Amino acid sequence: MKTQPISQLSAATALVQLLQEHPRLAAAEWSINSVTAELRGFVYGAGMKALSQYADVLGGSVQAAQNTYEDQGRQVRAHRLSSVWRDVRVVVTVALPVAESAQVAA
Repeated sequence: MKTQPISQLSAATALVQLLQEHPRLAAAEWSINSVTAELRGFVYGAGMKALSQYADVLGGSVQAAQNTYEDQGRQVRAHRLSSVWRDVRVVVTVALPVAESAQVAA
């Protein structure tokens, strides 16, 4: 059996700690990049409030993607929170309809 690199173990441990210590954060789909061990979360069906709650816990900064894409027949724009938490790089993404995204930017 192949062992996991320590960096992936660190990301997995950070995720467990995040979920245990902050159970009221919006549910997310999580993955760990196999090369960089970056912890990635995608929050479905949530708005900027959910991303702001993650930012309150993780710190970091939120950036809106320049490009839009179509999701279920509507144009959306990804908003990403980038942070380092417990020595692990974390990116949490929320996709907002373009109209709502424009309101956030204003």
